[in-house]
Amino acid sequence: MTNEKFRVGGMTCSACSSHVERAVKKVDGVKSVEVSLLTNSMTVSYEGTTPCAIISAVVGAGYTAE
Repeated sequence: MTNEKFRVGGMTCSACSSHVERAVKKVDGVKSVEVSLLTNSMTVSYEGTTPCAIISAVVGAGYTAE
């Protein structure tokens, strides 16, 4: 299993961080997601998917990620 931290942009409230979390949890292979509004970041544990797929989910939800 891989744990990776991503920077997330565009979040302004707790509803935004919840939206990002829900979007990333839908990616096949994602085991857990922790989004921090204060640090504009998220830590994702995943297996069998790619960072590109995770970033695409965040972008699809209307935010930026790297």
